Amino acid sequence: MRYLIVLAVGLLAGFLAASSLSNALAHRNAWPRALMQVMKHDLGQSRAAANGTQCASSQMSDAAARLRLIGNELTPALLSADTKDRVLAQYIERFQSEVSGWNTQADCTTQAAALTRIDGACDACHRDYR
Repeated sequence: MRYLIVLAVGLLAGFLAASSLSNALAHRNAWPRALMQVMKHDLGQSRAAANGTQCASSQMSDAAARLRLIGNELTPALLSADTKDRVLAQYIERFQSEVSGWNTQADCTTQAAALTRIDGACDACHRDYR
């Protein structure tokens, strides 16, 4: 009986330790994951609006402004201060140039093409770094 109690306490302690470690590891990458989720949301909403008839709305301008802001935060979010990665820097630069080339006042077809290029820049980076 004593062995069963010790075994149960050991399993409970192991579960609590594993749970704490899992939470700590999940919080380690919270900033990059949050940036990617906001980018995914803004890009998805913008693509839906560009494929519809609401491509000249203020929503598009707001999404473009957020994507530009996030583009400037990608390097510190993905790399530590003392780390240099030439390939990742090229991907980030391509994303930033595609977002800055997005004219939110253009017609829906032009905006859809710009959003496809932005999505392509995201996919190119995710092929190597996901």
